Amino acid sequence: MLENQNDLELINLLKASTVAYTKSKFWEIRITFLVTLLAFAYPITYVIVKNENVKLFLFGCSFLLTVLIQLFAGRLRGNTSKGALFKEAFDVAVFQLPWKTTLKKPDMAEVKKLSQQYRGSEIKDWYSTHIYSSVPHHILIATLQYSNTVWDIGLRRKYISWLRWFLILFTICLLIFVIIKKADPLTIFFIAFSLLSFYIHLLSLIRSHDGVMKKREEVGVMLDEIIIRRKSVSVGELRDIQDEIYLTRQESAKVPNFFFRLYRKKLDDAFEEYIDKVNRLYAS
Repeated sequence: MLENQNDLELINLLKASTVAYTKSKFWEIRITFLVTLLAFAYPITYVIVKNENVKLFLFGCSFLLTVLIQLFAGRLRGNTSKGALFKEAFDVAVFQLPWKTTLKKPDMAEVKKLSQQYRGSEIKDWYSTHIYSSVPHHILIATLQYSNTVWDIGLRRKYISWLRWFLILFTICLLIFVIIKKADPLTIFFIAFSLLSFYIHLLSLIRSHDGVMKKREEVGVMLDEIIIRRKSVSVGELRDIQDEIYLTRQESAKVPNFFFRLYRKKLDDAFEEYIDKVNRLYAS
């Protein structure tokens, strides 16, 4: 079943999906970087600068930035749906599942155009080829779906752990800074309000990733039960599971590429161990 995963047309789908997802991350990462940079700049500036007019100007900029982020953050991630659709087309072709009739198929001209913009490393054997031929067809599909589900959960879990610890440490350092500098009540108010966009943005990211993880964990438990308990499952049921995977891929909150590269090998190795477990289970 995995013989066709390296076909040029399918590789182009993966390249186009990667490009679309990268574009969807472009503004999210820059917004995160901007609000984080300002989160450090505002407290220092408010405490050091004695000119009240400068403080009021910064306060106004902070208010405007908070409003703009809330208004336009969703629109700046518009390529997410394309990335999900292209990856869905790849999976359906590799898994030999029926196409969802209510879903519009990808525009192959657009796929080709985006795939030509891909600048990453060579894409080959997207799914592990180490699965034994003794593994039944429906279990093989479930295992690959499980890889999509659990791999993503592991990556998001590590990312939001970093975000949570960063927020905690930042807040502690901020409190220490304000106490040491003996900031007056008005300055503390300016700092607190100016950091509103920073806390709202990062907490929204954490909640979004948590929501996707919960949905994927439900799918992962279902797939693990099918695989480990050797449950019989129909093509229709596998198609339903694929629908759930497709829906979670459309979540706008994404993990930055640098974080993906940082943990990719570790997560790949963990899933290879799971494949070895499946191979042993169905070897007899």
